[in-house]
Amino acid sequence: PPSPEPEPALPFDFHRFLEQLRHRTADPVARFLRSFLNEFAKKQWMVHEQVKIIGDFLEFIAKKMAMCEVWRTVSDAEFDNAREGMEKLVMNRLYSQTFSPAIPAPTSSSPRKRANRSQADQASPHGPGRRGQHQEDVERDDVIAQKIKIYGWIREEHLDIKTLGPKGEKFLNLAQKELLKINSYRAPRDKVICVLNCCKVIFGFLRNAKADQSADAFVPLLIYTVLRAHPDNLVSNVQYIWRFRNPDKLGGEAGYYMSSLMGVVSFIENLDRTNLTITDEAFEKNVEQAVSAIAEKNRAEDYEQKSTPKRNPSQRLSEKQAQFHQSSPEDDDVDAVTGLLRTIQKPLSSIGRMFSDDATSAESQRAQQKQSADDAAAKQASAEVAQAHALRVREHKLVVETLQSMFPNLDTEVIEDVVRAQEGNVGRAVDGCLALS
Repeated sequence: PPSPEPEPALPFDFHRFLEQLRHRTADPVARFLRSFLNEFAKKQWMVHEQVKIIGDFLEFIAKKMAMCEVWRTVSDAEFDNAREGMEKLVMNRLYSQTFSPAIPAPTSSSPRKRANRSQADQASPHGPGRRGQHQEDVERDDVIAQKIKIYGWIREEHLDIKTLGPKGEKFLNLAQKELLKINSYRAPRDKVICVLNCCKVIFGFLRNAKADQSADAFVPLLIYTVLRAHPDNLVSNVQYIWRFRNPDKLGGEAGYYMSSLMGVVSFIENLDRTNLTITDEAFEKNVEQAVSAIAEKNRAEDYEQKSTPKRNPSQRLSEKQAQFHQSSPEDDDVDAVTGLLRTIQKPLSSIGRMFSDDATSAESQRAQQKQSADDAAAKQASAEVAQAHALRVREHKLVVETLQSMFPNLDTEVIEDVVRAQEGNVGRAVDGCLALS
């Protein structure tokens, strides 16, 4: 495996960045940001355009930040954290336009009508919906999901993996949990951390078992982990990270693990009998049983759908939003961002067509009208900060309990200290426990 990245000189603190952005000397940066977000939302951009526009803006705004008093004299480590915070803030706000599954689907899902772009354009005031590479991402997600369903019977021996045993199962269960967190986050940085933690736990298992730690041993375990975890939107998540994560942060360890995951995606997309250690007879039997089970499940779902009263799109959207707010550990960040952006003043013009100067008194009037909404948002954000804290406490307890079962020779207090020192980062906590065991 690649050498671990050195410990950051300063832990990343998104809320500290938001506080810095609220400082009066950061007003120009906040206005540029507001203008950028407004202009970006006015058009449906193609993927390559999004990547360039967002990358150019983050470079531009970093230079503006360096000129602000609040960041002018900070250490390199703290300014790097501020740039990380800006990337997270921007991508949080643009998630519904850049993460393929979050973009509204094409007006018609039938292949014949989808080919007729003009009809779709006329039917929707916002254009044809998801298209191009974004649509391709979602279609590949569907292929991967179907493949994983069909090959859900695969076990260690089919991938030439030695029997895991009870301890190995605990390591891989933890790796699965870390990978499944990827859909709980919006920022590319946070999604990368989920992948890193998953991969580090797998390497932790190999080290703990004193086994071969080459790619030949690691990749089959990563394939097996993905097949068992069955994460939603796998292709879309990987593509989103490659497109919008700071390229400077995708070298070394992160780059190795992301490339490995891309290899796993390709393997699963092309998975067939030739990739597995299994007889033809056993392969055909397992696939036939899996396909029959999928067909039966689909029939049951179709029946349930027909017997359930239809809900209008706004009801479904409200339910999805409610589910997201209940389940996402990033709620406090998102609401803090929302509260911040509501207080930002009218935009200034800059960097060509991406910025406009709409200096009107209507902006200040709207700000006054939104004052009560801001107060409500502040109260909601405070409540969700407390909720997020409670969630972190539960996650801390769960990680400690999991590591206890994986490292029974270590005292609970020692594991507590390791998890606390690593701020709940599972990958680094596993490394720490391995060093002590």
